[in-house]
Amino acid sequence: MKKIWNIAKNELYSLFYSPIAWIIFMIFMVMISASYIRGLESFFRFQRQGGWGLSLIKHLTFDITVNPKAGYFMWELGSLYIFFPLLTMGLISREKSNGTIKLLYSSPVRIRDIVLGKYLAILVITLCFVAICAITMVALSFCVVQPDYLLMLGTLGGLFLLLATYAAIGLFFSSLTTYQIVAALITFACLAFLTKAGELWQEVDIVRGITYYLNIGSKTGYLMRGLYNLRDICYFLIIITCFLCFTIFRTRAFTESVSRWKTASRYIAVIAMAAIVGYVTSRPSVNIYSDLTRDQMHTITKPTREVLAKLNEGPLEITLYANLLDNMFVHGFKPSQQNETMTYLLEPYIRFKPDIKVNFVYYYALDTASYYFKNFPGMTLRQIAEKQAAGMRVNFKKFLSPEEVKKLADIEAEELRHFFVIKYKDRSVVVRTFPKDNDIWPSENEITAGLKSMIMDRPKIAFLADGIARGPFSDRQRDYKFIAASKIDRESLLNQGYLFDTVKLEGRQLPDHLAGLVIADVRKPLSDDCLEKISQYIDRGGNLYLAVEPDRKELVAPLLQKLGLQFRKGMLIQPHTNNSSDLVYAELTPKAQQLSPQFERFLYDEHRFSGDSVFRIALGGSGSFDYVQKDGFLVEPLLKTNPQLIWNRIRPVSADSLQLKLSRLSEDESSSFLPALKLTRMLNGKEQRIFVAADADYLSESYLIGRNPVRYNYGFGFWCFSQFSYGRYPANTVRPFGKDVTFKIQASAIPWQKKILYWIIPAIIGLAGSALLIRRKRK
Repeated sequence: MKKIWNIAKNELYSLFYSPIAWIIFMIFMVMISASYIRGLESFFRFQRQGGWGLSLIKHLTFDITVNPKAGYFMWELGSLYIFFPLLTMGLISREKSNGTIKLLYSSPVRIRDIVLGKYLAILVITLCFVAICAITMVALSFCVVQPDYLLMLGTLGGLFLLLATYAAIGLFFSSLTTYQIVAALITFACLAFLTKAGELWQEVDIVRGITYYLNIGSKTGYLMRGLYNLRDICYFLIIITCFLCFTIFRTRAFTESVSRWKTASRYIAVIAMAAIVGYVTSRPSVNIYSDLTRDQMHTITKPTREVLAKLNEGPLEITLYANLLDNMFVHGFKPSQQNETMTYLLEPYIRFKPDIKVNFVYYYALDTASYYFKNFPGMTLRQIAEKQAAGMRVNFKKFLSPEEVKKLADIEAEELRHFFVIKYKDRSVVVRTFPKDNDIWPSENEITAGLKSMIMDRPKIAFLADGIARGPFSDRQRDYKFIAASKIDRESLLNQGYLFDTVKLEGRQLPDHLAGLVIADVRKPLSDDCLEKISQYIDRGGNLYLAVEPDRKELVAPLLQKLGLQFRKGMLIQPHTNNSSDLVYAELTPKAQQLSPQFERFLYDEHRFSGDSVFRIALGGSGSFDYVQKDGFLVEPLLKTNPQLIWNRIRPVSADSLQLKLSRLSEDESSSFLPALKLTRMLNGKEQRIFVAADADYLSESYLIGRNPVRYNYGFGFWCFSQFSYGRYPANTVRPFGKDVTFKIQASAIPWQKKILYWIIPAIIGLAGSALLIRRKRK
């Protein structure tokens, strides 16, 4: 060990007595400081501006340092990629070109000691780069309230492993030639290959896994963002060990005479051992993870982990069905993108259930009315698919025909889109993708909903079809498909774990085990038999959602009376300049804001980001209720109106008059009216939940989303329906607030940091280097 250290010291003298190292340190200090200041100023500006800028601040330590889009560490990795070949190119090639390598060979030092000594020297240089990066992190810690120090340490550790790998690679290529520039260029090429390896030959099944494993960029990203795992740490150690062995073999070749076969066998043995260790440590059942972030940012939430823990009676199978002729096929669904899908989407779940089996099924199919047939007249479906496959450079032989894929999954029910099928034992469920969103992939909410259905029944909500009531499946504007059963909308109840059906009560009974019954805007009188069955359903403790229009309130009057409710005569009026006067903005009561922890958090964020303190629900042609406590029901208002803005018009109003800006009449009622109520009572050991609304339009698609003012119809309606599952669906995947979300400095502190980082510290580095060089010259 002493010999290794002596060689390292001599190499360090050579490196530090050269101005190149000091110049590189100074340049790197300025570069990383500039990136740090740029990121700091951006997020400081977001906080000063407030509003929606605050939504960009979740964890300042992470956001400023290693966020893939904005982190200054991510920006500066490229400069290290350039600097290191320049530092390592002369480690051994300089000895060869100067002839001093023969002195080393003749000295009583083993080749291994020479190589390890030189590598130890370059590791010291690596620590200098890490120390420079640490200076910016120290500066950041003075700016942020409660910075995540463990994440900082993890980032520096990941950076050190990356630079140590660069050093080992550069050392090897320095041993191949006497020309330092050649060694630097070869090192550049090798680092470029390892950086881009994950994108090479991904369409070839045999080598896809190998090249993706060799990708150094993704593994660096994981470690520097604070997610350590055995696979990635072993990857760096394997690469370092391999190149150090190769360097020893190469250097020793000049001192011994052996056959080419024996020389090659040494390299083959090292590569084989590396492949075995890499394969074993990359197995999900062997891999070990540690999330160093304080808030477990890279770990799925506790409810999801609990669901996965219950799936312990066998493997879980996840199959992705991807349609070649879907417009979104190139956005993550090509065979060459399988590893990206696994890493980005499914690895967080495989971490906690290693026996998840992932399959990919590729098919081609089109609707008969598709524009493809107009663009390619006379061509068959197969010919169109072959043409598209050739244009995308994918192997058409991997794609199943519609007839073949229909034996595996119901692609027509999924409208020929991309989707996942999760199977566990004898259960299966579809988890969809969402082409309307910026991120097409299902989030943790949708995946957890699918996983939950493997261990528990999905809540089924039935819509009454008698009396031409509104339903969950039609695309008509009046119906509730958008919020209930839309397959392409991420936030629909269907994609969050619910099932929907329609039911006619004429001649049949309500199905057992309904989570809830929806009666929305009955337009024809219900028969006595139908009303009696609904009454019996309520008496049994069934959950109910009842939406009534003012001009058809008599059709459900028996049900309202049973619940102790009375529909107030008249219509709510709120005059507008640009809208009809029957468009009323009611306000969520505190009870409505607490329908669920997720809704409460959403409204809190809305208050922080947009300043809303009154959360409005848009109602179209709404009435209001009076109530009395009856049959043990606790009645709680969910919506109320502002008496200064809204009144109740007793006199009938024509549709034409509603288009005008109406004025208040003497006989109009002024009060805070109640357009929506929640009724609860304990019955048969379960809380019965009934929701009643004096307007049925507010959950139709045209009312759900809008601005000026912002309306919260979607969230209110969604969480009303979700009450029927008693918190089982959707899973609560809301994460806690980060602690490092505010700055503790004033704007005046940033220019001081600039002076220190741009000028003072680089000057200190330059003076230290100059002093050392002058001292050496004098000696």
